[in-house]
Amino acid sequence: MFSGKKDDNTPKYDKVDTLIGKTTVFNGNMEAEGTVRVEGSFEGELKVKGDVVLGDSGKVVGNIMSTNAHIAGRIEGNVKVKSQLHLTPTAYIGGDIEVSNLVVDEGAVFTGKCIMGSKTINSVDAYKDSYKTDANASGKQVPKQ
Repeated sequence: MFSGKKDDNTPKYDKVDTLIGKTTVFNGNMEAEGTVRVEGSFEGELKVKGDVVLGDSGKVVGNIMSTNAHIAGRIEGNVKVKSQLHLTPTAYIGGDIEVSNLVVDEGAVFTGKCIMGSKTINSVDAYKDSYKTDANASGKQVPKQ
């Protein structure tokens, strides 16, 4: 009846599968498994079935989706994390976040909206579907009727 298997969402930052170095500039979308570490510049969408580490010299312009994320650099975009998002004192996020567990160290900067909770990731799609764009209000979101 009970499988005993549980999703292991514990961050695994010590083993890096993909590294974008300090002098590297990456433009485009990336889908990966395991841990992705960004120390350079990344522009595009980053979808990781695993963890993302953004070093203090790292910069992402685009959206990030992952299981866990440890952010010390700069993000201009939205962040969607299934389990834990950790913002260190040097972190900056200019965009919205969607997360189950949020850790913010003193000095971190976050400018945007936050949707948080254990069922957040599943409920956001239902929430977005309950709204439509009102063409007469120049893109303003209004509840469906």
